[in-house]
Amino acid sequence: MNGRTAGAAGLMILVGACSSSRETAGMRSGSAQFTVHVELASQVKSSAPTTVGIVTWSTTAPGITSAEIDFGLDTTYGMVAPVDLKRTDYRTVLVGMKPEKTYHFRVVASDGTTTYASEDHLLATGAKNTASPIASFSVSDAAKLARGFFVASFWNGTNAEMPFIFDTDGDVVWWYEPAPGESTDGVAQAKMSADGQSLWLVNESLSGAPLRRVSIDGLTTQTYENTSASHAIAAVGGDTMVYLDYTAGKGACNPVFDIDSTGVTTVVWTPTNPPLVLGTFPSCHGNALRYSLEEDELTYSDLLQDVVVLDRAGNVKWTLAGRVSGGNAAWGGRQHGHQLTDDSLILFANDGAGSDQAQAVEFGLDGSVKRTFASNGSASNFGDVQRLANGNTVITYRTSLQEVDASDALVLEVKGSGLFGYVEFRKSLYGLPLDIQQ
Repeated sequence: MNGRTAGAAGLMILVGACSSSRETAGMRSGSAQFTVHVELASQVKSSAPTTVGIVTWSTTAPGITSAEIDFGLDTTYGMVAPVDLKRTDYRTVLVGMKPEKTYHFRVVASDGTTTYASEDHLLATGAKNTASPIASFSVSDAAKLARGFFVASFWNGTNAEMPFIFDTDGDVVWWYEPAPGESTDGVAQAKMSADGQSLWLVNESLSGAPLRRVSIDGLTTQTYENTSASHAIAAVGGDTMVYLDYTAGKGACNPVFDIDSTGVTTVVWTPTNPPLVLGTFPSCHGNALRYSLEEDELTYSDLLQDVVVLDRAGNVKWTLAGRVSGGNAAWGGRQHGHQLTDDSLILFANDGAGSDQAQAVEFGLDGSVKRTFASNGSASNFGDVQRLANGNTVITYRTSLQEVDASDALVLEVKGSGLFGYVEFRKSLYGLPLDIQQ
């Protein structure tokens, strides 16, 4: 093995000799020279996460049409970073690594017929973040736990200005520390773009604040001064997001806007009467937003009124209160996070089990109650839900995030140093978010 460790002290150049062979179904393996350069993002910018690796490489193999980097804690790897062949030097960011660990990685490239693999190399991650946003992490049933990552933030309390990502071992694997003079307001939601290149940050301020976009390597931040966002943002494809805009004069009840990384914004939907009764806060308060690719629909929550389902062009399709017997009183009349699935709409009802006693409720698309979850917490503000591929459901209360199985038995409980905003579970930090996978 020719690999040498890249540690916090500086950059290391790794040069592979003839590659090891890799057998791939339907392809024959080959040999080639690989030159590999790796560094930690924190070696480039001291405030960047010490757990992010940046790999650039070249190969003598001709006609490469696809490539990836396999990485993990041993030579079985287990994690895969796709390589964008259009990037200079095939620059690829390794994310999801734990602090203070030594990782193995190799480059795998193919011309469509022959597959080439570099030798195994090593990368040592740096120290953990001293902020410690996770106060406690308790797994009740490891066999039922969905493995992956949580993209999280706090809207208030300790570490409210620092979005972070933690894995299902309880290790914080990514974080963002605002620069001096940057916003120190609570982050209502941190959301990865569909292309995986950025995290978008939306503040909790009711007066609205400019959106920020942080590159996944933690090296660059862009602030969009033409926006006044609050509460919620969702990925819809590529680098395009939808968000709630709180600018006075752009329409009552906080309209929905598109934005891409260039900062161009387009109005998608301005709330109308009906389906909502327009007014001023708190009688009119857009507070949560999601997008489902399979349905190609947006869902918009107004705190005290309804959840509105829109098509991608901003046309109202239906509302939850319009289908549920008794209207929004059926779930306590106050809600935040929600998720539209193929056959249901799951809702975080802030008063679902009584005043300030939150409860997740799942409604069928016909308005029938399919399931009510045990009430295991409260949330005067925010609160979220997400259905996972294994049938588990993540419910985020004010001070704790809980994952329950299909029988509503507790699988995981996480408590934070602050008050949770909206939280997203991802099986991987590469590829599309679960909401927009088909």
